[in-house]
Amino acid sequence: MKKNIIFTFVRIFISVFFIYIILKNFNFKETLNIIKSANIFLLSFAYILIFFINILLALRFKYILEIYFKKKLSIFLIWKITMIGLFFNNFLPTSAGGDIVKIFYIVKDQQKKFLSGISILIDRYIGALSVMTMGTISILFYRGDGKIACYLILIFFSLLIFSFYFFSKRKFASFLYSRIKKIIPQFLDKKLLSLYNAINFYFTENKQNLKIAILLSFFLQILSIFSQYIIGLSIIKDNLNILIFFIFIPLIWTSTLIPSLGGLGIREYTYIFLFSDFIGKQNAYALSVLVLITVVLNSLIGGFIFLIFGIRQNQDFKRGMRVGFS
Repeated sequence: MKKNIIFTFVRIFISVFFIYIILKNFNFKETLNIIKSANIFLLSFAYILIFFINILLALRFKYILEIYFKKKLSIFLIWKITMIGLFFNNFLPTSAGGDIVKIFYIVKDQQKKFLSGISILIDRYIGALSVMTMGTISILFYRGDGKIACYLILIFFSLLIFSFYFFSKRKFASFLYSRIKKIIPQFLDKKLLSLYNAINFYFTENKQNLKIAILLSFFLQILSIFSQYIIGLSIIKDNLNILIFFIFIPLIWTSTLIPSLGGLGIREYTYIFLFSDFIGKQNAYALSVLVLITVVLNSLIGGFIFLIFGIRQNQDFKRGMRVGFS
């Protein structure tokens, strides 16, 4: 209990600290004027696109879940779980905190709770792999400043590629693991083996579904970054290098994994820190606010679904996961 209290305090402190840094130099009037003068057509288009992206997020997760359940599942059902997860992202540790709630729904009434719960991790991993791949490709064409950001992207990308090969190739993993197995305690050895087998299951059980999920992930991540580029364009109303969005957005998404209140404060600070030199500080402030609004809107939709789905439709969920329906 004490650890939970301390961790909650740390999350609150981190978010409040970054919000304080942001507000120290925040010009409310100027930022509000920038937002008011934003191109409403582009802004509306970006927000509609973000809503569509949520459906694609659910579709990607659906294909991953079907590897475990070995049957067709309802896209509407998975979309509801996805939106509820986005709602709880605001209250649980890091921007991935909503995954804890999604795990609760997925593993409920499942015999293999650990294996079914790993589907959330696979979903996150595929998302990270696709966005870091695009960031790496963008670096090849980018000729501006921001070398540190480029190096970070390359490091993350290399780790993700290595882990993909490691978890999909059992012989390669066995070869590497045999070199360090002697120094690993037996109880930990069993847990690591169980984790590896669970991840390897999703990488090898249904490669067709995995490939579709990866392709979907690339498509939705491109749309997601493009939607934020459109938001930036609605503010700047001028030539804006889209490559900087494909380089910076992956880093911003990664930064929100730091313990906080759903990434609040950290997300906005990194937008301002990274984009200020390219679009101006006040424009970067406005961009962070407009992106925050999309987070709030998604949360409101998720909260509404939770009030209905979480109370009245538990039986529908259990039946859907037990027998599957399309």
